[in-house]
Amino acid sequence: MQAPSSIERSYTVRNSDADFLQELKPSSLLSFFQEAAGDHAKKMGLGFGLLSEKGCFWVLSKIHAEVEAKPRCGERVTVVTWPHRPNKAIYERSFAVKNEAGEVLIRAYSRWCILQKDGRIVPCSRLEQPQIDFIEERAVCVKDWSVPAVEERTSPAFSLRVANSEYDLNRHVNNIKYADYLFNCFSVQELEERRLRSFQLHYVRQSHEGDLLEFYRRELSPGVFAVEGVKNGAETVVAGQVCFDRV
Repeated sequence: MQAPSSIERSYTVRNSDADFLQELKPSSLLSFFQEAAGDHAKKMGLGFGLLSEKGCFWVLSKIHAEVEAKPRCGERVTVVTWPHRPNKAIYERSFAVKNEAGEVLIRAYSRWCILQKDGRIVPCSRLEQPQIDFIEERAVCVKDWSVPAVEERTSPAFSLRVANSEYDLNRHVNNIKYADYLFNCFSVQELEERRLRSFQLHYVRQSHEGDLLEFYRRELSPGVFAVEGVKNGAETVVAGQVCFDRV
């Protein structure tokens, strides 16, 4: 069966989706993306249920989002998502968030892979791929995925001990949660004085119940920050970069 090249899902930004400024939280944005991508993957024959039967699951490895404007609480938005032709073991997917007038508010580009339950990556050739007319156009052109390291780790900007509420159905910290951790590295005042222009997350390792996560930040240039999440004082689990403008 031919799968659709793209899929649309509409959402109303609820109070629980918004931050203290009544704007869509980055973690809620990722939740919208994950739901839309999951629905599309199911239509492509690569949904959670079918992969689970094969002992596999989807993992988001990298995402870069560029923000023209953040939807506000009560606003209705449409998420459009489309995959690109897979390469070896990498699946790439674009996203666009539009308001009711059809204006694009947010663009994002992501990389995914499929893992076996033992953590090994599944090559694309191992799975039956969908019949689909792939769209070449990327929502965002990401020329450099690298994120500078935070070399000085004297005092964390945010920390937590992982508990069950952080988990997803794969029994590790949900990738959506890391967006909250990333922005918890900034104070209320800092976020009030800045406007988010872009953010990027690289998922390096999984975290589990009982792990201590500590997040460190470094300002690379005015308004541009690198953030690194470290597990149990040793392993980097996530790296991020955030760009702000002054309000």
